[in-house]
Amino acid sequence: MRCNAKNERWMPMVIRGVTGYFSDVRIDRKTVPKWLQFWELADGDSDGIPCRYKKGILVNFYGTFITRGVLPIDCMEWQEGFIADDEWEFLEKSSMEYSEMERVELCRMRKGM
Repeated sequence: MRCNAKNERWMPMVIRGVTGYFSDVRIDRKTVPKWLQFWELADGDSDGIPCRYKKGILVNFYGTFITRGVLPIDCMEWQEGFIADDEWEFLEKSSMEYSEMERVELCRMRKGM
């Protein structure tokens, strides 16, 4: 079952230098605005460390990452990217409501950031 993005809490996160927001649940892509890119993350062997991302993850789901930035694609055939252990981190210790995250990002868009 997929959840509505607007009902979840989001943790600021950076992956490969791209800032975005993370949720540990499967999000219904239709509930994410088109101006945000949508990625699902997988961990290697259910070890709790994200190791790859693509538009849809079936096995070893780790969470959902949304961003205005562009993540690089390493494997064109599968349309996925890979994350080394030192290429990701949570930026804060607390999560935020979707409405707060959206307000921050829309403000950044208006300022040209």
